[in-house]
Amino acid sequence: MKMALLSVGLLIFGLVLLLAWCGYPWSLKERVTKPEIVHVEPEGMVNNEEFPAVIKVQTWNLGFLYGEGSAGSGYVPRDKKYFENQLYELVKEIKESAPDIICLQEIDFDSSRSLNIDQAQYLAVKAAYPYVAEAVSWQANYIPFPYWPFSRHFGRMKSGGAVLSKYPIISHEVHFLPKPISNPWWYNIFYLHRFQQEVQIELGDRKLKLVNLHLEAFEKENRTAQINTLVKRVKDHNIEIVCGDFNMVPMSATKKRRFKGYKEDDYENDGSFEAMQKSDLLEVIPDKIYALDEARYFTFPASKSDRRLDYIFYNKNLKMIKAEVLPSALSDHLPLKASFQIAEPKFNPYSQ
Repeated sequence: MKMALLSVGLLIFGLVLLLAWCGYPWSLKERVTKPEIVHVEPEGMVNNEEFPAVIKVQTWNLGFLYGEGSAGSGYVPRDKKYFENQLYELVKEIKESAPDIICLQEIDFDSSRSLNIDQAQYLAVKAAYPYVAEAVSWQANYIPFPYWPFSRHFGRMKSGGAVLSKYPIISHEVHFLPKPISNPWWYNIFYLHRFQQEVQIELGDRKLKLVNLHLEAFEKENRTAQINTLVKRVKDHNIEIVCGDFNMVPMSATKKRRFKGYKEDDYENDGSFEAMQKSDLLEVIPDKIYALDEARYFTFPASKSDRRLDYIFYNKNLKMIKAEVLPSALSDHLPLKASFQIAEPKFNPYSQ
């Protein structure tokens, strides 16, 4: 009997150690960090005005470049050639849209699932973005998902958000947001942190404060609380642009539940958008404009879009020139781009 109890005890102890090792560092408990800003040497020249009058900002949830569906149902590992081709196509699309600042979510830095390629720095070098700020919001030695078979597990994880800029990033802070308390404790060990990444960018003699974020997808109350935190930050720190994957739909959205293939997604009685309005920031696609032609502004899922989850909000002191959702098949989200006039132009901005 004693030997049996000892064996059970050792087994439990071993399982606890295994869980601890897999989930390490368990949770990025620090609520605020100041990661370094990386300055890379891009391939090719970076030609910019010393004092830009118009800037183009793009936000995009890349889904670690896995493609339609990302890590959802039916996930199977991809080989290195696949991800190299995805990166090659990403560089082409970014060069074509030519944003000055790119805000990315669900981008991998050193993850087994994407063959340990730092996707942010690859893009920075190949597409000529000298300044990179990486926000690691999901890190673990081993992620046991999908649960079965073991051969499909994500394994080592280092992922999060990134801001790439053609102009100097002079400060960088990452704010980790509380995980849903409704999740089991063991689930939250492996669950990604939602984040708000704040950078300050030097645009000649002007400085721009911008937030890149990825908010909670599955619990409305948690997401609304995250937005309330953001709104306070916007007002206290004079944030001028906020963009990213909000995981909310516009107030005027005609469909808020029972999405094909995503039946569990429910945005009914969600206070997220209303909470964001308290920031006094404007949205590049106002709700009245969105309501006239919803499908034109859907960003998810990429191939058969049926809702909008991605946004760019801006301070009314900026002049918004143009906003558009761009086509792509590289992620489960579509990119959103907006152009802003921040100074009197020295050239005709509409000729670019």
